[in-house]
Order: sequence, then structure tokens, then C-alpha cells
Amino acid sequence: MKKLVFFALLVMAMARPDISQAANARDYIPLPDGTFLMASYFKHITANTLFANGNKVSNDFNLSANVGIFRPVYYTKIGEALYGDGGFIVDPQALIFFGEQHLDGAAVGNADLSDSGLMDSIVLATFWFVNSPKDKFWVGFSPYIGVPIGHYNKNRTFNLGNNRWSFRPELGIVKGFGERFFADFIVNSEFYTDNDEYFNGTTHVKKSQDPLFGVETHFSCDITKQWYVSLDYFFNRGGETKIAGVKQNDEQSNHGLGLSMFWMVGSNNQLMIEYRNDFSVKSGAGTDTFGARWCYFF
Repeated sequence: MKKLVFFALLVMAMARPDISQAANARDYIPLPDGTFLMASYFKHITANTLFANGNKVSNDFNLSANVGIFRPVYYTKIGEALYGDGGFIVDPQALIFFGEQHLDGAAVGNADLSDSGLMDSIVLATFWFVNSPKDKFWVGFSPYIGVPIGHYNKNRTFNLGNNRWSFRPELGIVKGFGERFFADFIVNSEFYTDNDEYFNGTTHVKKSQDPLFGVETHFSCDITKQWYVSLDYFFNRGGETKIAGVKQNDEQSNHGLGLSMFWMVGSNNQLMIEYRNDFSVKSGAGTDTFGARWCYFF
């Protein structure tokens, strides 16, 4: 019985949106045709509280993760946009994830769990069918495909990889106001295939997950020509899991707030630092995330 409770809490602990995939302010403004971008990210994620159905179930829950991302992107014009004179830009790209994570505490039976290595990666491209720099208005559609190449041990529950494919269509809109302000609105839904080799503590069973709906907003302001700041909001709803056909009552309805700052360093480099706090969590871990990003354009 204790083992079943332990694995139920562990499933709930891992029922959280993938923070590493969240966008940043002005990501949906395309760069010029022929631009190559190399981006590197680092995210440090921690959590000390665990929630279930809107109730705090433990303060003795110690999750930490360090995630690195390498992201090559190429911007190319394939035609004329449906609206605007900026052209129909597409940016094929990949997000290659790697890292390590650790979990212990009374919430998981004082177990000491860890994993490290390659995580599931993502391939995608954004299609800007509205590209109007003159009006400061952009709309792009991004189909994300999550590729299950991350480290996965079928005899463990705590893994960096998920052993399943994911598909996330996303729509991003950016509008500029005056000389200094921009507003981003992003909406997405993520869909998952089943993991047929999920370990429940005694045997391997099927784990499935309902679609997860997400919304992001970013309000950014230029402080100088080289520096801008953004206030960020994140919301996720859905994503309840089933193990061997049994609902886990871990549907998410989670809210997060963030602050990010961006600096141009010369004409070809940009540095970003960010902080995010998931201040309202229905199910899963209440996380804090510190992140940094370096971009090189050429």
C-alpha cells in the first residue's frame, strides 16, 4: 500500500508543464530572410511544495533540475505573407535538451531519486503568414513535435525522457504600440501518445495523458535601444494522466508570473535573464525557475 501511495505522489509530482518549452517576449517577431541564429539556454528549476486538487499535500518535497538547451534556427522567405510587406518567413529549427534532476523528501517516501543525460528533443518551424513590420504586427503558427530520444529506464519512474511522442500546435501574435511597447499573446494545445512501458512499482503498464492547453502573455518595454524588460504570465489547464486506465486526479490549472530582461551586446549578440514563479498550482509541484539565454545572430 505504501508503494502505491509513493508512486501516486510521484506521478503527481511530475505532472507539470514543460517550463523549458515556454516562449519569451518577442520570440514571434521574425528575423530577416537568410539570418542564422544560435541560442543556448540554461534553466535552474526548484520546488519545495506539492499540490493535489488545489490543496497543499506536502512541504517536504525537494525537486531540483538543471536544464540546458541548444537551439539552432534558420530564417528563410518562401513567398509573400497574407498580410504585410515582410514576406512569408519560415524558421526550421531544433531544440536539443540535456540536464539533470534530483528529488527527495517525505512526499516521495524519503526516496533519493535522480537522473541525468539527454532529454526529449523538439523539431519545429514557425510560419509567419502575417508579417508587417510597418504596422508592428506579426502572427505565426508553430507545430512542435517532441521526439522521444531522452534517457528512459523502463524500470524507473523518475526519468528525464518520457518514452512518448508529443505534438503541440501553437499560435503566436505580437503587436507593437508606439515606440517602446510590445504585447505578445500565445495559445497552444499539447497532445501525447501513450507510454506503454511505464513502471508503476511492480510491473509495466500504459500511461496516457489528456491534452494540455496553454496560454502565455508577455508585455515588454524598451528601456533603451539596447535593453528591454518583459512581464510574463503563463497558464496551463488539463493534462490529467491515466495509469493502467485509472485516472490520477492530477488535472492541472496552474498560473505563473515571470520577469525577464534582454540586452543587446554589440550588433550580433543578445543576453537574457529570467525568473518565473508558479504562484497558483492545482496539481503538481510549485516551481521557481531562474534562466538565462545567449543568442548569436549572423
